[in-house]
Amino acid sequence: MDLREQEYVTVLAKYGNITKAAEALYVSQPTLSIFIKRLEERMGIKLFQYIGKKMILTPAGELYVKRAKELLIIQNQFLGELTDLVAGYTGKIRVGIHLRRTRFFIPKLLVEFEKKYPNIEVIFIETKSEKMETMLLDGELDIIFTNKVSAVDKLNVISVYKDKLLLAVSPNNPACKYGVKIKGHEHLWLDLNHVKNNRFIIQDIEQATRTFTNKALAHAKVNPEKIFVIRNMEAASQLAAEEYGVAFTMASYAKYFSYYKPVNFYEVGAPDFFVNICVAYRKDFYLPTYIQDFISLIRKTFV
Repeated sequence: MDLREQEYVTVLAKYGNITKAAEALYVSQPTLSIFIKRLEERMGIKLFQYIGKKMILTPAGELYVKRAKELLIIQNQFLGELTDLVAGYTGKIRVGIHLRRTRFFIPKLLVEFEKKYPNIEVIFIETKSEKMETMLLDGELDIIFTNKVSAVDKLNVISVYKDKLLLAVSPNNPACKYGVKIKGHEHLWLDLNHVKNNRFIIQDIEQATRTFTNKALAHAKVNPEKIFVIRNMEAASQLAAEEYGVAFTMASYAKYFSYYKPVNFYEVGAPDFFVNICVAYRKDFYLPTYIQDFISLIRKTFV
């Protein structure tokens, strides 16, 4: 099954630029340009038009790409089924993942997976939840490792870990004495009202952690007067250690990141609130044995 034509057009549509698309496809720019030109001549219709320096799909091009993506999904399904049939286990897994999880999660996972499947290539695409879910539905990814799934009607979701929102506080902060032990919880719980006069170090509005932070603030009915916005949660926790304010992070990050100054972590918000970290894949997707094993290894490695 050779769908090179469909792959070339969909990649060019993704980048809107011959040079970038050629680099992604590992072909020369002239090769790709000639290929697209001959394809359009053979079809008798334009698939792309130039707007400024960017190549934009024509209505015919949009229809082509829509169907091409469907064919590429079928091809991936076929290759997965064929691989299981012959048990040779060669192929690739395209995984969507948050950037911050790669530091502590990927190294051990890849080493363990390669021991069993040395001929399976694992490709990680680091991006935000919404983007990776779109790529998954479009057939550009095989599975995603995420804390947010919207299209639950189109995806199978496997729970991996229940994450908690934490507040990073300097050990010198007077609020530390108000930490409360809750049975079955790893960290002490702290009412945000005890730190409401502190500067709140929070994430950017586009980050999922900011959404969880807003829920915790609403639960405590706290409206911070002073805030400092920073995307990097490691830096945020270290700012808390330096007594610049109090910062929010997730338990999974606090578990693996280290800080050169001590910092205390407390659960905040509703005591029963948690974030479901999960693996998701399309419901119409045939799951080859090696991907099933990869998911099992994710669950084992992450916990």
